[in-house]
Parts: sequence; C-alpha cells; structure tokens
Amino acid sequence: MNDKKPEEGALERILISRETFCKVESEIRFHEHLRRYAAIRRFCYGNVIDFASGCGYGSFLLSANPDVEKVVGIDKDEHAVAWAKKEYSTEKTEFRCVDIENVQEKFDTLASLEAIEHFQDTSLIPRLAERCDIDNIIISYPNKKSTHFNKYHVHDFSSQGIVDLMQNYICYHRFILGDVQFILFVKKPLKAPSHIFNYFHDLNN
Repeated sequence: MNDKKPEEGALERILISRETFCKVESEIRFHEHLRRYAAIRRFCYGNVIDFASGCGYGSFLLSANPDVEKVVGIDKDEHAVAWAKKEYSTEKTEFRCVDIENVQEKFDTLASLEAIEHFQDTSLIPRLAERCDIDNIIISYPNKKSTHFNKYHVHDFSSQGIVDLMQNYICYHRFILGDVQFILFVKKPLKAPSHIFNYFHDLNN
C-alpha cells in the first residue's frame, strides 16, 4: 500500500494509491451486483433458472427465498461454473456449464441480470421462455448507453425495447437501482388480444 496522510493544506483531498482505488472500486461493484440479486429475490418462486449465473453467489442468494424450490444457474464459462459448484452448491442450488439453447425443462421463474446486452441474438430470452414454459421473468440491463465503453456489450436497450421483445408477456413491475433498470414480466393470458399490452407506458399508469 502506498497511501499517505494528507499534507497540511491538502485535507480536502483523498490521497489514495491506485492499488487501493482499484480494490475499493471492485468491492463497490460486487456489492452493487449483490444488491441487484437481493432486490429481485422476493419476486422469485418455484424452480428458478438464473441465466448467466457466473460464480454462483446470486443463485445462492435467490435460493434463500422460501418460495423458491430450486435455483439452476446456467453459464458457459466452465471456470465460473466450477467455482460456483465448489462454493455455492446446496440442496436448493445446481450449476451447469451448458449452452442455453440446450436447456429444455420446465421452470417457473427466469432471472436474467445484466446478460441480455451481451448477446447478439436478442431472441435468446423469449425463445428460452417459450421452450421452458416460464411464467415469471425478471430482466435487468444498463439504463444508459454502454456499448461505446464496454466492449462486451453489443446492445443498448430502452424499456420499450425490452417490452417489445417479450411479446407473450405482460410487464407487471419495473424499478431502477443505480444505473440498472429492472423489468418484471408475467405470461400473457392466452385469450388476451395482443394490442391490449402493446404500449409500455400504458401498462404502468
């Protein structure tokens, strides 16, 4: 550590080394991500699929909800999945290194936090929802332009853009945490005319 006490006349300055700065920034980002999972936990129930579950702590957090029977974390990163299995495997959590296109079984809830902006194919989540007969969907994404500074983001979304993707679902709730927008969907009744739910702003008034 190279942190120093502020000299006379510099008391309003924060003299912090780059090493300490990077450590603190990393901790803040982790706490923010944990907060996002904590914010959606109460909306989950039944068998939950956590799409792009990474190292598994989010899936573990969701599994603490007594309304949740099981959480299956899916990710294509084998190292992240190995870590998740080692640290967060319980009777209510399972982790798989698998392509999402190969997931076929029934789930009640889909949690997809800051994943959709990473995929060129924006139909991934709607197709997964249909294939696995999912009733309840929670999607979060950056509520700002991010593709110009994050090389891993291939899309910038608006709320209406996400709603338009989920043609067979109704938005029943939305909220913002920091620079992340959350939109929650429930499956649309089969007999409901599609035009009833076309306009996002109408759904939230």
